[in-house]
Amino acid sequence: MKKCALILLALSALALSHVSAGALQELLAGLGPWAPAGYVLLFTLLPAAFFPVAVLALAGGVLFGLMWGSVYTFLGAMLNCTLMFLLSRRLGRERAERYIRQKLPPVWQTRLRRANGRQGFWLLVVLRLIPAVPYNLINYAFGLTGMGLLPYLLASAIGIIPGTLVFINIGDKALDLTAPGFWIAVGLLAALLAVTALLGRRLFPDTTENGEET
Repeated sequence: MKKCALILLALSALALSHVSAGALQELLAGLGPWAPAGYVLLFTLLPAAFFPVAVLALAGGVLFGLMWGSVYTFLGAMLNCTLMFLLSRRLGRERAERYIRQKLPPVWQTRLRRANGRQGFWLLVVLRLIPAVPYNLINYAFGLTGMGLLPYLLASAIGIIPGTLVFINIGDKALDLTAPGFWIAVGLLAALLAVTALLGRRLFPDTTENGEET
């Protein structure tokens, strides 16, 4: 059962690994009234196999607009957060631990091991706000912590909302690249990146070669 679930996710991501936001839009549009359900399902499953969430979000903005694109993306993201958290904690813990050790600097690993209580809650909120921090990595990493599922989902919801609105807004305005609204959307993304880069530097200051904070 465990291997089947992991193989299914891997095959899904492989099949769509080179798909653009436009191609996803066409795929979903072909589903007619089932397009929202198809989009939510894709958002629930594909990020678990490291499919880029930005591609999905842009497709959602183009296809469903700002309001409904945000609603469907938020729903899919929360379902995906739950799936990846549980995969990491209950099914693929050893694989997730190996991946985290390979991808995260020691100082990050130390912080995440302490991610409990109020401090861990707000750590997750801030990490969710930072687009440069891999969304998929956070999901698997927090499945290895002592944080409960409900606090994890609440913190994820708070942190996901700003980025969701920004990326969906770009997708919504992408049909006319010359319109002021598109460039305002790009400006909002640039502002989010700048603000969260400062947050990231405060949260994870420069480290020495052996991974200790300076």
